[in-house]
Amino acid sequence: MSDFVGENQKVSSLSKDIDSLLDECDLPSSSIDDLLFDIPALTALPSLESILHEHDPTLDNLSLSSATTQNQPLQQYDERSTQNLPNLHSLHPSSASFDSLLDISNQPLDNYILKIHHQQQQDAASGDELFVEIPKHNQINHGSLLKIIELQTISNQLILCMERTNYGNPTTIDVSANRLIGIGTSKSVVLLFEHHNQTLKHCLNSDITNGAVSALNFNSDSTRILVGYARGRIQMYDCSNGKILRRINSDIHAPDTAILNIKFTHDPTAALFSDSGGSVYVLQFTRSFKRGYESKCLFSGSRGEVCTIEPLLFNRQSELLTTDTNEKIEQHPLKSMYLVALATFTKVFLLALKSQSNVKILHVQRLIGSNTTLPILKWQFIIVKISDEINCVNPVLAAVRGKQCTFFQIQHERDDEVQLTQIKQINVDYDIKSFCWLNARTFILFDMSERAHVIDQRSADQLECLSLSHCELIYNTIFFKSLATGGNVSSAFALAGQNACYQTLISNQGRIFLLGTHMLFEIRLRDWSERIDYYIENDKHQYDQALELAYSMLVGKAKGLTGLSIDPLKRRQCISDCMVSLLQSYLKYSLNHECPQSGKIDVLKQHYRNVLPRSIDYCLLIDRLDLLFGLIYDLFSKDSIAHGIYLQCLEPYILTNRFDTISPIVLKDFINYYVENNHLNQLENCLNRLDVSCLDLDQIIQITRKHELYMTLLHIYSEAFKDFTTILKEILEKLEDDFARNNGTGYSSKMIAIGNQALVFLQTTLIGDIYPYGGRLSPDLAHYGRNQIIDFLSYLHPRQTGGLLYTNLRVFLHFNTRDFFNLLTMAFDNEEFLHDVDTSKRRAFCDILLRVMVDDVQFSSNQISILFNFLSRQLAKVGQQHIFVQGMLFEQVRIFIRR
Repeated sequence: MSDFVGENQKVSSLSKDIDSLLDECDLPSSSIDDLLFDIPALTALPSLESILHEHDPTLDNLSLSSATTQNQPLQQYDERSTQNLPNLHSLHPSSASFDSLLDISNQPLDNYILKIHHQQQQDAASGDELFVEIPKHNQINHGSLLKIIELQTISNQLILCMERTNYGNPTTIDVSANRLIGIGTSKSVVLLFEHHNQTLKHCLNSDITNGAVSALNFNSDSTRILVGYARGRIQMYDCSNGKILRRINSDIHAPDTAILNIKFTHDPTAALFSDSGGSVYVLQFTRSFKRGYESKCLFSGSRGEVCTIEPLLFNRQSELLTTDTNEKIEQHPLKSMYLVALATFTKVFLLALKSQSNVKILHVQRLIGSNTTLPILKWQFIIVKISDEINCVNPVLAAVRGKQCTFFQIQHERDDEVQLTQIKQINVDYDIKSFCWLNARTFILFDMSERAHVIDQRSADQLECLSLSHCELIYNTIFFKSLATGGNVSSAFALAGQNACYQTLISNQGRIFLLGTHMLFEIRLRDWSERIDYYIENDKHQYDQALELAYSMLVGKAKGLTGLSIDPLKRRQCISDCMVSLLQSYLKYSLNHECPQSGKIDVLKQHYRNVLPRSIDYCLLIDRLDLLFGLIYDLFSKDSIAHGIYLQCLEPYILTNRFDTISPIVLKDFINYYVENNHLNQLENCLNRLDVSCLDLDQIIQITRKHELYMTLLHIYSEAFKDFTTILKEILEKLEDDFARNNGTGYSSKMIAIGNQALVFLQTTLIGDIYPYGGRLSPDLAHYGRNQIIDFLSYLHPRQTGGLLYTNLRVFLHFNTRDFFNLLTMAFDNEEFLHDVDTSKRRAFCDILLRVMVDDVQFSSNQISILFNFLSRQLAKVGQQHIFVQGMLFEQVRIFIRR
């Protein structure tokens, strides 16, 4: 305790000495004209403490606390940041000082080093070389998502039926789990086709007095099909043999109305249908002695005309969902509630059909849209992630009309209670004719111009837009107008029905089927590999687009992907393997088919510069350095021009820290090429970015010593050998020799740059950073490096007999006094430095500074004042009296300044 008291007393006495010293140094007031020099009048004299803590902009640019330098992000090399630099080749060291070149509070240390060398790099670079630009990936490439397939065999048979038989023209279509395709005709006929081979399985003939087939629907297991007709009748057929099972007369619903919609529920014994009068009915199929049925009106058209009905089905979707997800769907608690969505022109109703005698309205939602648009309802199951290990599956209802799509998520609460949440609403700038889900994240909107818009559900981004006008889509207008029964419909039905395509544009398990006047089309999402192949198939050879799309998939920006594993690692590996194959094909095509065979050499060089950066970039994106330094290196090593361009193209990627290891063979060629072409500064910057463990240290040290690349020598010795002083000693000797050659008048521009490198090395080491481009030294190495630097600067013995003491310190002080004390200020403000370098060593170092500068007559009063300012700031720190300086030395400073 007594030691601390004594120190405080000494500091107090020193403060008095400083006050008296400042008083004695004041000039008489009569010698300065306040008005002439525009000096403001003082109401009260400031205290020493207020002066020492006063904001000084010139020193703020140089002082860097540990908080601003630690964990500083490494920034990329930018040539534009060096355009407004001061002259680096002045004969005076201070012309390239920290003040003029570095705003440390805003920029990391690596930009300072790059600025120091930028002008030398420009001088060393050959004039015929072009800048190698790293490819940018700002634009997201989704590629071609939709694949439109004409089912040629079925289309041909439809044409034959129209031309050679009396089956009539196609009117409706339905598809069952990608197994059966049913197409109804205008002459009461239904044609059943096998989906996988497109062969005609059955021709379901009916009494032509039933009118045209206006609606079709398969049950969940594709064993039954319900057929609705334009004159109001319904029939059920057995899909296995084509026999009729039930004839349902038109007297179960309003007379003179057509069947517009007919749907099985997930229960094969229950179905719903709606007619052109806007009413909805439930059909219950019974079987005792014979097949029968019961019917009940669910919703009367007098309360509002129902345009479409959509029961929630719990069918397996083996192609889209995993086995676990399908099991969750089949066992879903909502299954027992028989959910059905109905839509009129203005409202959506969500009903629960627990039984025929117990119907519950769960929700009513308002719809808006123009008079010419019909409402659309579509269900889709989505996976909701509750935690990392638990997922649940909930249905989502898309309610669409006009220019608006609204999405509702339905969750089971308890018993017959559900929670309905609006999760999204998407507005577009066109009227929507139809809506189809492709998967849980992607859907298609069809507009009035028969264009298909692929939309990402989460972001609402349009991924693709294709025109389908060539498909000649069939409309159900005649059924909405009920022309077969005398047109007994409302004007609203007749007007909106002009765009009705409920029965001719349908979706089933991610596939969309479009019934045209003469052809049937299947629309589906291309899987991820097909989207890539789209750019290169049929001799397109658009490898740049294919690679960019693959990259978008790799980083998760491409949307609407199918066919990839859910596991992120497997997903990335799959895409990476594809990109490797693409790169190989791209290089083969570029070098064999696109490579100029004649003309100017500059054209050939430019071709290589176009091909190589893209190839290097994708190798790094998929972390395939073996490909970059293997196959690609071998391909471009066969030609001397290509080999040189290859080596040049590596430089920007090294400087931007895209990779820090390189194969020995490539590194040897890289060094030899840059040395032979005198690109020494570029070589030095690259070597400092590489991991020292991959360098041939003997070769590098020989070359860097030969060409005096001291930045690399400082980096290698400190990183590889943990030696922080050997190269500093060499630099100081060269500074001394250079100063002597210039007769003590200054330093050459080359030595100014090298001396500044040494100053930056001191600064980074003392604050615990890795020289020269940032990062943090390990705690043990930082402790060792700080103490080694302080010991080096405090070294007593001269290098030559009879020389001055403390030579190392003197050289730095003479080279650039201001910047040397700036870096000391940064160090003494660093908490880690104060912890690693003990108090006695810091005290001794400050005492040495005073003795060296006061005893040496070569130091000017300006330099001594810099020392005095540094010491005063350290002494004024509250609670940090870690520096003790003898009062006698301050007295010597006072006498020196008064001279």
